[in-house]
Amino acid sequence: MSQTSFNNDPSILRDPTGYKIRYGDKLMVNVRGQQECSGDYTVSREGKIRLTYIGEIQVNGLNTKAIEALAIRKYQTELIFRNPVINVFVKDYSERVVFLTGSVNRKGPYTFPPEVEAMNIVEVISRAGGFSEIARKNKVYVTRTIYDERGNAVKTETYTVDVEGLSKGLVRFGTSKKFWIYPGDRIEVPERLI
Repeated sequence: MSQTSFNNDPSILRDPTGYKIRYGDKLMVNVRGQQECSGDYTVSREGKIRLTYIGEIQVNGLNTKAIEALAIRKYQTELIFRNPVINVFVKDYSERVVFLTGSVNRKGPYTFPPEVEAMNIVEVISRAGGFSEIARKNKVYVTRTIYDERGNAVKTETYTVDVEGLSKGLVRFGTSKKFWIYPGDRIEVPERLI
């Protein structure tokens, strides 16, 4: 599959403004000519990294260009460097997984590509090897934990999804013919009664 068709894949939700930094990502920050200020940083659970001389900066939800601009402003306002040249790269993306159990060909975690926010359930199961021969495709359970804005688990919801109907375009889930799977979801595919 070419990169263009992957980018236009309607079974995948992406942030149109690009990849946003999140907890666990590893960043490389390079301050030109300032070896002591350059290095690798892991984004903390609070969404921050600690830079030399300026301390912690909030990077969660920002792209690399926004982090560069923020660091430049901070170094200038703290009167450390007059015109710093800063480059930020994502060295390693944090894993964002969905867990598959039951009658699927590859059980266990399926890791989302870094730039993907959500994926259609049909696509997730397909990429994870598809259903086994005895799968009950019209009654798949998706368990999702709902979090508040501080990251605390509030409640767990379980949805019953007719994946076979969705894949054939026969059923709708709400207003869509897709059921979106988000990182952290659990997909359980029961066996059909024989």
